Amino acid sequence: MIGRNSELNVYGELFRSEDFFKVVGGASLIPVAFFFRDSAFPGVPAVSWGSLLLLVSIAVNGLPIIWEAIQGLWKREINVDELVSIAIIACLLNGNYLEGAIVSAIMVLGALVEEAVSDSARSSIRALVEVTPETAVVDVDGEEVVRAVKDVREGDTLIIRAGETIPVDGTILTGRTAVNEASITGESIPVTKDVGSEVYAGTGCVDGFVRIRADRVGKDATIGRIIQMVEAAEQQKTESGKIVDKYAMWFTPIIVSLAALTYIFTRDIERSVTVLIVGCPCSFLLASPVSTVAAIGRAAKSGILVKGGRYLENIAPSSGFFFDKTGTITEGDPEVVEVSPVDGWNEVEIVRLAASVEKGSLHPLGIAIVKKAESMDIGFEVAGNIVTDAGRGISGFVDGRLVEIVTSEHVDDSGYTIVDVRIDGKRAGSISLQDSPRASALKAMEELRAQGIDDLAIISGDQTSSVASIAKRVGIERFYAGQKPDEKLEKITSYTQGTVVYVGDGINDAPALKAASTGIAMGLRGADVALETADIVLMNDRLDQLPFLVRLSRKMSRIIKLNILLSFAINFVSIIASASGLLTPIWGAVTHNVGSILVVSLAASIRFTKE
Repeated sequence: MIGRNSELNVYGELFRSEDFFKVVGGASLIPVAFFFRDSAFPGVPAVSWGSLLLLVSIAVNGLPIIWEAIQGLWKREINVDELVSIAIIACLLNGNYLEGAIVSAIMVLGALVEEAVSDSARSSIRALVEVTPETAVVDVDGEEVVRAVKDVREGDTLIIRAGETIPVDGTILTGRTAVNEASITGESIPVTKDVGSEVYAGTGCVDGFVRIRADRVGKDATIGRIIQMVEAAEQQKTESGKIVDKYAMWFTPIIVSLAALTYIFTRDIERSVTVLIVGCPCSFLLASPVSTVAAIGRAAKSGILVKGGRYLENIAPSSGFFFDKTGTITEGDPEVVEVSPVDGWNEVEIVRLAASVEKGSLHPLGIAIVKKAESMDIGFEVAGNIVTDAGRGISGFVDGRLVEIVTSEHVDDSGYTIVDVRIDGKRAGSISLQDSPRASALKAMEELRAQGIDDLAIISGDQTSSVASIAKRVGIERFYAGQKPDEKLEKITSYTQGTVVYVGDGINDAPALKAASTGIAMGLRGADVALETADIVLMNDRLDQLPFLVRLSRKMSRIIKLNILLSFAINFVSIIASASGLLTPIWGAVTHNVGSILVVSLAASIRFTKE
């Protein structure tokens, strides 16, 4: 009951009426007992009405603690409930009913306050759960039918009006609207959506009227996946948290031994009881989980999905940040600037064959080639037997011929990305594409350096001239070009200057994302495998949030260490004061809870970190 639930997700709605009024009711019997302390119970002159009222107070607030302790021992879990239980029982055996009642009330009330402060750390996470509506309007044969969202199925047609929240992930079939995607990306500026655009559950329809096809519903929708990942992240412990858990198991036997020694040397049961009370390591146990949940919740509020506290913790001491280029440092929206046919081939044929192979590809270069064909009004069919060689290119059969689009061996100083189009093994021409760095990239690099992270590098599968051009424009001096997935992985695993963070977005980034101390993926256009592999996802693709992540990580780590030190100091001083007779059981309970609330409040303050 007290401190056993240091896993914060088990806390329900706090200060529920039955809990709060039960504590207050039990505590209110204490002052009433004063008025009847001299009134003897009929037939039992040695027992007063006041004593009976104090025993009832202990039963209301103290028995649940003792029961939790018994259940914990039955499960072979030794925790702080045992210490308080022994103290309460000692008060009863010693006839100190007043102290037993007050200690019980203070400990339970303190636990409620701790839970309330701890729960506030999860406010950002709880807000994610609340954004999705419970009902949806479904178009059934031209009639509008209101259904529970849980009853909506993939393929259903939903009607969304201005001011409503979109209940599922889907594709707009008719209409046009502006959508507030703040719940997903953290950006409050509405994004215009029309026919064919994807919309996400939990986002708001600002204006207009649209019909959408339900593509992903319930837990499979984007917001559902985010909630599942965040809740799973709460279960993961930071390295600091693991250290706390390792030593916390020794607290109870040590404190019991100290209480026994106190009694042996002083023969004062009150001092021993006080040692048991102040020795409860509640604040020690809460130091890490509350800080972690507050940090994860704060990140979620800004559209950053953190899959575990330890990944955020790893960023704090990081000495290097390595980046993919296309779609990470750059916008990921390149355009074809030149088509160069050779050996009798013409521009139209080169683009047609290349687009046939790239149709359906999620790679930014492939999408750009398909857009070029569409802008030229070139008709093309989808190739067959398509094979993707991550980091090298893609191939398929068109009109019975093998068409390959591969990284060009031709090098120039244009800064363009060049791919060769090979027909049946022979080069038929090349396509030059150009991508622009993200507007926030240069500022992000400058701020990372200002935070002491000087080892910045680009690891890209692109050609040297293109990588060099982008690196220069964003202020990165070191870069590696022509890197395949296994070579990217080798750059990460061979890093010896400390911990390294890798930021990427594509399939070819997955091994590096997994191997890095923390892997960060771009969320808007990132490949599914990259999103699943990464430890952190930037749902809004904003590189300028990386310095914020570093600050958040360092603040979380700093507060965890401070709280552990503070908890240890409070317990140490309180135990000495209790054994010396400077604290009574009542003041020991007050000291214990004040310390716990202070630690939890410091941890919860992380949610106010400015971006």
